[in-house]
Amino acid sequence: MRKIVACSLALVLLVSATDPSRPIFEDAVAVWSFADLADQAGVNSGLRAHGNVSLVDLEGNEAVMSKKRGGEGRAARFSSTSWLDAGQGVNDELNLSGKLITLYARVQANAVTDYAPVLTKSGNDQNLAYSIAFNRIGEAVYIEAKIGSDEIAGAHLLRYEVPAAELNAWHDVVFRFNGERSELYINGQLRDDEVTVGQIRDWNRRPLLIGAQYKKAYGYADVTQEDVEATFEGLIDIVALWNKSLPDDRIMELSQVSELADGRPTYYTEKYRPQFHFTAKKNWLNDPNGLVYYDGVYHLFFQYMPPHRPGAYKDWGHAISKDLVHWEQVPSHITPHKVWSGCWSGSAVVDVNNVAGFQTGEEKTIIAFITNGGNPGDGLGPLCTQCIAYSTDGGQTFTYYDQNPILTHIKHANRDPKVVWDEKSQKWIMSLFMDEGYEFGLFGSNNLKEWKHLSSFAIDGVRECPGFEPLPLDGDPNNRKWLFFGANGDYVIGSFDGTNFTPETEVLRGDYGVNYYAAMTWSDMPDDRCVSIAWMPTQRYPGMPFEQQMTFPTEVTLRTTADGVKAFRLPVGDIKNLYDQTYSWENQTIEKEHQWEVLDGDQYDMEFDLDVSQSSSFELILSDVTLSYDTKTQSIACSGPAMRNGIIPEDWVAQTAGEVNDRNNLGAAPLKPKDGKINLRILLDRNSIEVFGNGGEVVISSCFMPDEQHDTYGVRTAGKLRLIKADVHSLKSMWEVAN
Repeated sequence: MRKIVACSLALVLLVSATDPSRPIFEDAVAVWSFADLADQAGVNSGLRAHGNVSLVDLEGNEAVMSKKRGGEGRAARFSSTSWLDAGQGVNDELNLSGKLITLYARVQANAVTDYAPVLTKSGNDQNLAYSIAFNRIGEAVYIEAKIGSDEIAGAHLLRYEVPAAELNAWHDVVFRFNGERSELYINGQLRDDEVTVGQIRDWNRRPLLIGAQYKKAYGYADVTQEDVEATFEGLIDIVALWNKSLPDDRIMELSQVSELADGRPTYYTEKYRPQFHFTAKKNWLNDPNGLVYYDGVYHLFFQYMPPHRPGAYKDWGHAISKDLVHWEQVPSHITPHKVWSGCWSGSAVVDVNNVAGFQTGEEKTIIAFITNGGNPGDGLGPLCTQCIAYSTDGGQTFTYYDQNPILTHIKHANRDPKVVWDEKSQKWIMSLFMDEGYEFGLFGSNNLKEWKHLSSFAIDGVRECPGFEPLPLDGDPNNRKWLFFGANGDYVIGSFDGTNFTPETEVLRGDYGVNYYAAMTWSDMPDDRCVSIAWMPTQRYPGMPFEQQMTFPTEVTLRTTADGVKAFRLPVGDIKNLYDQTYSWENQTIEKEHQWEVLDGDQYDMEFDLDVSQSSSFELILSDVTLSYDTKTQSIACSGPAMRNGIIPEDWVAQTAGEVNDRNNLGAAPLKPKDGKINLRILLDRNSIEVFGNGGEVVISSCFMPDEQHDTYGVRTAGKLRLIKADVHSLKSMWEVAN
């Protein structure tokens, strides 16, 4: 039985350098062991109790384990309305700042019905500095640790879902940050980690609270019940703070384990995780950025946002691949400069001839062009300037150019620089969205650092994320046309004289699906290939640690058709690296319906050559999705449990033709037969479909909500449908190296 002593605690701040009996805390900024009312450090901490906070004598093994961790075998009991005010520390010790911090709490929760803070340090405008808490979200209960940063105007959140059977157990919670990475350890196991940006808020002038959080703005007066919301119920044995990142052996000692285990979740096998479309290991991604090939490695940067970040305050997350198929997310993010509000979208190139002068060794320099979103009202740089960061070690680390910005703010939220080399004019060309109607600007440079405005033009219906590429027409390297496209995929083809771009086609549709945006192409590709990838914006899949995904990489070519020059897209040939089982059929006539019973998976690369001359319509049943063709209207449509993007404004995306209905809610496109025949290439993943019609002349890219009950594959037809040939490849997971 625990012995309870009621008191109005004036608890102890132990600055343990003066207390040699506690070497585990000898370098701590502060530590509370909740032993008694004596001031063991010889300094009055000014700690005050509010509500019924009680001292508890731990007994048996609980007391033993407390003492092994440097505690006194006693704990403080909190009700949902009691809490402690720790002040600022005698010499402001609790106002931790900089990029090094460790927080420790030994805690046992009784019940968690909402957000239950263990410790909270906030700024005087209610912005978080650091915290440890329990948090109930639906049926799940998490242990969370956060630090707030002035530099990204948000908080870095790490969390661990506590198994129900362990909720009322004692937990050793350690959060540490070493300036590059933050980690959350629970009972000696690493449960979550994150690439972490910025310094801790160094103006956090509110008192540190134990067992409570602030609920309204607070100045420098005494804390009152009206200022605080206290919802923690349970026992706290020890709380300690360091202004350093503790080494592993210290965390082992605090957690009383012989080694630190990796207890992070096993990612990439989740129920709704795409198996050959890129997703971040966890958290939000959007636009692909900085696509570049260097020394055998494809680099995919992307807009990345951990929880508790405002929407514009993003990193460039980073993944690498050697075949455009197997991707590994790596921790070398490009994070916002300390006076930036976020790394917005942009591109990257290899400075082969060192024209920028950044090269320091044998490695060529990779230069990333990034829009600094800016937030002048918060002192975070001017609005929307173009800046560069460069890598001299093959993309492992990046350094910001000390003369940024390379383009000052022009107007509105001008953004998304895409840089390419123009062989004819012998200069680098940057295309930039000007954020005024559908206007884009072109800029030229000889050294990648100094840029001159060349011209501006508008492409009707096209905004954001420009792509501007010289491509061979019909495979002829001596006859190149310039492809210009925007975020919604719509494009024009024309000529460029080194100053002005002249469109030679009308605005053409680049993708007819409902989840396609912000495409970008890789620079410095081998074999002169043009490879593109795009963001597939969707609603969130339930219970998943990731949000959003990318399309599968496609090769872009320009071809002459009966209707003029068009851009074609097809999956990169490297997809063969995922082929598992192959099924083939040919020379079959289907009059009503037919099932392919051998197909029962959810990851396929399919190609069908079909003679539709004697069929008025047909439907391909592909598990959750139905692909239909109407011979009279010469159009293809896709339907299923659509996952609408719900993110991009409707007037920014390419518009679907006609009314959306149950037949075309995943997209529809014109598709003319050639000599009575059509070709369909289909990539089917757990939650997405990409349809390439007639060699990639039209493309539909869409996401859907999978249904576990759907596993039927077959075809239904009105009239005679002749299957000339079909090749279906089941696909292995791309995530072989991801963990």
